[in-house]
Amino acid sequence: MSSGGDRGRALDCATLAEAASLLDPGVTVSFPGTGERLTAADLDRKSERFAAGLVAAGVKPGEVVGLLLPTGPQVLLGLLGVVRAGAAASMLSAAAGTPERSAERLALVVSTARMRYLVVHEDHSDIAHILQRMSPGLVVLDANLTAPPGRLPEVAEGDLAVLQYTSGSTGHPKGVMLPHSAVQAALRSIVASARLTRQDTMVTWLPHYHDMGLFGLLAPLMAGGSAQVLPPLAFIRRPARVLQLLSDHGGTLLMGPNFSYDRIVAAATPELLSNLDLSRWRLAFNGAEPVKASTVEAFTKCFASAGVPESVMYPVYGMAEATLPITFPEPGTVPRIIHVDRTELSDHGRCALVAPHHPAAKPLVSVGRPVQDMQLRLIDATGADCAPGQVGEIQISGPCVTSGYFANRSATAALFEGPWLHTGDLGFQLDGDLFIAGRTKEMIIVRGQNYFPEDVEDLAARQTGVHRGRCVAYAENEHVVVVAEIAPNYDPSVVCTEIRQLIADHLALTAVHVHPVRPGWLSRTTSGKWQRALTQTRIREQNTILASTDPDAPGD
Repeated sequence: MSSGGDRGRALDCATLAEAASLLDPGVTVSFPGTGERLTAADLDRKSERFAAGLVAAGVKPGEVVGLLLPTGPQVLLGLLGVVRAGAAASMLSAAAGTPERSAERLALVVSTARMRYLVVHEDHSDIAHILQRMSPGLVVLDANLTAPPGRLPEVAEGDLAVLQYTSGSTGHPKGVMLPHSAVQAALRSIVASARLTRQDTMVTWLPHYHDMGLFGLLAPLMAGGSAQVLPPLAFIRRPARVLQLLSDHGGTLLMGPNFSYDRIVAAATPELLSNLDLSRWRLAFNGAEPVKASTVEAFTKCFASAGVPESVMYPVYGMAEATLPITFPEPGTVPRIIHVDRTELSDHGRCALVAPHHPAAKPLVSVGRPVQDMQLRLIDATGADCAPGQVGEIQISGPCVTSGYFANRSATAALFEGPWLHTGDLGFQLDGDLFIAGRTKEMIIVRGQNYFPEDVEDLAARQTGVHRGRCVAYAENEHVVVVAEIAPNYDPSVVCTEIRQLIADHLALTAVHVHPVRPGWLSRTTSGKWQRALTQTRIREQNTILASTDPDAPGD
């Protein structure tokens, strides 16, 4: 075991395994929900003993070890212990629902990742027992596994460190392979581009099985900072809790998808803000789903009274295939919002700037410029580089980019064009800043006209009677389909009619089907994106069942 925390060394390490023993001595991670706390020395000593326990249990270098853990110290100790044992960690989620459903979903991951070992906290023991019956040969290990320190395997920078399963907003989840070199490069990029220091304190509630939750937590620790970690459910139940933690602990950093900031703004009453000290708050990372101008503006207005500068809102762009970071703004700058002609953007792939009050105005938020060591290009349908203001597919290349999908050669081959990775996202650059326009797979085409699903969803979400603005749009059979959660005490047929009229008025689009569903029916990915493909599949299945039981039942 290292004598602990050689100052400033962790980020320079070739592997995450080595970095675990070289964290700054001042690093601390606190879990307010349980009162638990880890220091740099704890992370080093306890992860080393956990790694020794894994080796004693039979874990071999190069294998993938699943970690099925709730938010708590075991997450970091498990991750660092697995990589120090020479294996790769796969952070797994116990999804909402019954243990049987969770086990069924995880069984596919266990199979495709060829997992022989699964580390489980007692909170998830019921899922693990079912999973063992479904996956013969799977060995379940206790999260508190430990053994006396001994010689651990050598770990090289090209070895697999993390197998990050994507959240699957447009298809089936895939195992993103992240070698140690990619993980360390990503952490260095985050620290450099966001200017993280030992003085930073991250407040986070994001799930550790999502790339933003995992690497967003590791980055400030590698910079010598500290963290306050809440379980996701604690934030969902009480969003104001993160503001209280920022105030109580001099928090400087917060991360979350766009919807989380809407919830925070709603919870930030004048009375609450008057009792908080948010003077050290430096960056509110807003990523993982499209950043909305309305959210940025509401956040800025809400927190101005508490002395929070406009520059705190920090719209970013990243993805699991880049380990996490792709573009960040310059820290300390005010978010850039532009208004473009919606029709020019969707039909002609051009950025035509218009006034905010223009009838076709679509606000877009800049997500900054490529992070340190990241190369980015925009390619049109012919494969040519895009001119400034021209929409194209975003492609990336750099040391933090994945080496491909685990045991999936065809998907890996389709992912790359030479050294360039296809993100599947559409965007354009203006004065060097990147703006995200949508996804190539999700563009809605109806009778030759193009529509971004976000434009349809933004309109439908405004309609009174749509539960918390929750709706999803996609294309099917030359129509736009809108699936909307209807709030209690509202007539679904009336709300659906009004949604159709609203879309017709604003987008001149009449080929619209609206499906009402109950509150909570729609699904998000772990990063907060709507699962449009899954929604489409579920609606098709629902319609098939209706047709088979009642041949005269209307489709919509």
